[in-house]
Amino acid sequence: MDALAETPAHRALAGVLNDLLADQMEVNRRAALRADGIRDAIDYALGHPYVYTPLEGAAGAHAAELAVMLDISLRLQLSENRIRSDAAVARSARQHLARLWRRAREGFAPFALVEATTDAIVRLLPGQDAGAEARRLAAEAVALVDEATSEWVLTLPPAAFRRRLRILLDRLDPRDASTRHRDAFAERRVVVEEDQDGMSWFAVLMTTADALAARRRLTATAKHVQKTERGGRDRDQLRADLASAWLRGVGTPTAVQTKVFVTVPIGVMEGRTADEHGRCTMCGGSGFAEQARVVGGDTIDPLTASQLFLDATSFRRVIHDPARGVIVDLDRRRRRPTTAQREWLVLQHGTCSRDGCTRLALDADIDHITEWSRGGTTDLRSLRPLCPADHARRHSTAMRFRSRPNGTVQVLTPTGFTSDEPPPF
Repeated sequence: MDALAETPAHRALAGVLNDLLADQMEVNRRAALRADGIRDAIDYALGHPYVYTPLEGAAGAHAAELAVMLDISLRLQLSENRIRSDAAVARSARQHLARLWRRAREGFAPFALVEATTDAIVRLLPGQDAGAEARRLAAEAVALVDEATSEWVLTLPPAAFRRRLRILLDRLDPRDASTRHRDAFAERRVVVEEDQDGMSWFAVLMTTADALAARRRLTATAKHVQKTERGGRDRDQLRADLASAWLRGVGTPTAVQTKVFVTVPIGVMEGRTADEHGRCTMCGGSGFAEQARVVGGDTIDPLTASQLFLDATSFRRVIHDPARGVIVDLDRRRRRPTTAQREWLVLQHGTCSRDGCTRLALDADIDHITEWSRGGTTDLRSLRPLCPADHARRHSTAMRFRSRPNGTVQVLTPTGFTSDEPPPF
């Protein structure tokens, strides 16, 4: 039988694959249109700040931008960082990459590749003090990128697209290698990203030479760990443990003193375990055993939780009895909350209390539900943690932040949107 012979099965599978292609093109098109819509909404708010705020001038523009970002975030259920990024991509692509952006709006270019290209051409754009000749050369270089990427996106898979883009940018970049390295070096930073099951990635952007040297030191040290001290750990695990200990300063006078809140259910400390179905009779009626967790973060296994409670000086140790849920009101007749009040609010909320916000309460501002200047008191029933951005919105815009009896905060926007309370979990 000819391999290319057409049978009903061939036609059926071809139909499924063609539908997949059509669906992907629609996803691409809608992503570009959404980014354009986000950009339009932000620009409109900046042009009409009175929709969101009574402030005028630069302060009004800033307040309006904060407000419209939250409005879009609540409606689309996207992070504000994602919204800001999408708007920047749409603005840059429309200005510098007209051909590629047309491909995206037609459905031929994945939004991720457009975003990669707008990020890449930043190195080609002229500075504010650049002369006419520098601006002309920059415009020509960006035009070449636009022409090339608008063709590559039709045939190349993402990895090959990104590789070619990187090579092209290296050729077009007017800076020499030393200057590029100096600029890249200025971007060095540390990033912590939660993974799962109580684990997180700790990444450091550093020079390649330093990274290789650090790995060599970890490897050399791991090799010399006595077999009796390895505890069954392989080389990767030893390197990870050594890096963690060195960074935290274990065994040194400068050992970490950062306060991290960990809640430990009383059942964990007393060794209570759930039955074979995960049910626990000492869990406050929920039917399932509570777990220890970093406040505002992930869960921690019972062994780690017990060890942290017993001997870790850098953790705020709190025993939480879910059956009683003790709450102590620390009323004070002054504007600023006490340390004890702040810590209780961190433990109670974990994150910013506004619907949908995941910023840690540990880094939040403590907001008076009824403003202090209007007779509000500084007691736990009248306080809530709001991240700095939400705290600024609350006091500089017409966004209304309304507390519910359970402590969560509902947002009502001037454009008529009301946030929903997250479902119980």
